[in-house]
Amino acid sequence: MDLSPPPAAPDERAPVDVLRARVATVLGPLLFLVILLVPMPQISPEAHRLAAVMALVVVFWIGEPVPVAVTALLGPSLALLVGAVPGATAREAVQLAFRGFGDPILMLFLGGFFIAEAMTVHGLDRRIAMSILSRRTFSATPARMVAGLGVCAWLLSMWMSNTATTAFLIPIAAGMLAVARQGRPPGRLDAAAMLVLPFAATVGGLGTPVGTAPNLIGKSQIERLAGFRFEFFDWMKYGVPIGAAMMVALVWILTRGLPPTTVDLQAHAIAERKKLGGLKRGEWVTAAAFAIAISMWIGSGLAQAAGARGLVSWFERRLPEGVIALVASSILFVIPAAPGRPTLTWKEAARIDWGTLLLLGGGLSLGDLMLKTGLSDAIGTGAVQRLGAGNIWTLTMAATALAIVISEITSNTATVTMLLPVVISISQKSGIDPVQPAFAATLGCSFGFMLPVSTPPNAIAYGTGMIPIATMAKKGVIFDVIGFAIIIGGLAILVPLVGLR
Repeated sequence: MDLSPPPAAPDERAPVDVLRARVATVLGPLLFLVILLVPMPQISPEAHRLAAVMALVVVFWIGEPVPVAVTALLGPSLALLVGAVPGATAREAVQLAFRGFGDPILMLFLGGFFIAEAMTVHGLDRRIAMSILSRRTFSATPARMVAGLGVCAWLLSMWMSNTATTAFLIPIAAGMLAVARQGRPPGRLDAAAMLVLPFAATVGGLGTPVGTAPNLIGKSQIERLAGFRFEFFDWMKYGVPIGAAMMVALVWILTRGLPPTTVDLQAHAIAERKKLGGLKRGEWVTAAAFAIAISMWIGSGLAQAAGARGLVSWFERRLPEGVIALVASSILFVIPAAPGRPTLTWKEAARIDWGTLLLLGGGLSLGDLMLKTGLSDAIGTGAVQRLGAGNIWTLTMAATALAIVISEITSNTATVTMLLPVVISISQKSGIDPVQPAFAATLGCSFGFMLPVSTPPNAIAYGTGMIPIATMAKKGVIFDVIGFAIIIGGLAILVPLVGLR
């Protein structure tokens, strides 16, 4: 019997990613030791030690020598080990170090994950997509087909994982492209259709707090560090219009000059929709859970907009957003889709992205520690002294641009975790209301259009072989610039109209 260990699986990452991971493996611990040993009398001992930990965490998040979720667990653990966590007792220190993993915001994401998984299990997401694409508006020409695919990705990714949205829409797009291509080799249409999916999914994620992980971290950080609570509907008042404007720009960028086709794309989409048959019980239950969650999320925001303080207080105390997500998603485990089979089994539910939840918890914990130790305050003070106070719009533009640039090379969730406490601290030190710069930076942190490694949706789309990397980089740079302008311009229009704080 051979007891030797099995051979290691080959590293499937690109050579540049392997090199980046190897550099991070050396650079992270080296920076940790250097910062830990260099005297920093201007800050507290806890902040000094936490700076060393954060240096290692940031390098590991950028280089990914280990999964980002593992780094998120390592950060608070290492902070405890080196004495970077303040607390009168050991119990208080441990609770503070890991407090982010029990944050109610994780329950909001957890419930949303369960509903999204049920949509995939029962094919409700595919039915929604084919219902859109079978309309003449989105299938009359190749350009309209690209727009239709983008609309599907945009709408679904407001509620589902951007990665899952892209992954399930790619086979649908591939089928329609095969019909439109008429036996010809892949060309501009294929690249446009495959690019619109990850780009639109990223844009759709901006629309709601549950659309993407950076939104949830940003929402929580703004509430904790700036003292402002974004209600679900309040976020949508900004995220949806800004996302809609970005979708118009995206479709314009990708569909200019696409050749026409004589193929009836609508007939293909209708045929695919007919294959799905009628709505099944599992789809009905999932749709009901989805509708209940959205109705209650928006209802709490409408109550606030109407000034119904008693109702707002009731929602905040009895039915906060995380509870809404859990109550609505619990329906999936109670109501059967077939005799003896719940709409969502635990085996299916366990397939959700637990790594993202750990990353969220770790990010929130580290953000808390930066505040409690005074590290973010020290960074903010230093930045203000070197850069000057400026004004709210200068800071908003600088924070958004920095978020977009960093998000191209590292995890979007890691970017918002690292950047937002600093942006909020700089704002407060400058006497500027931090909510607007922090919100704009949160939206910028979701960007990542230039490279396959920028976001998982980009990597999935690039893996089809239909997108030259030069095309992705060129369109991505253009969309980064346009997206920056839309975020700033959108806030300039919307803040006076609907208010922010």
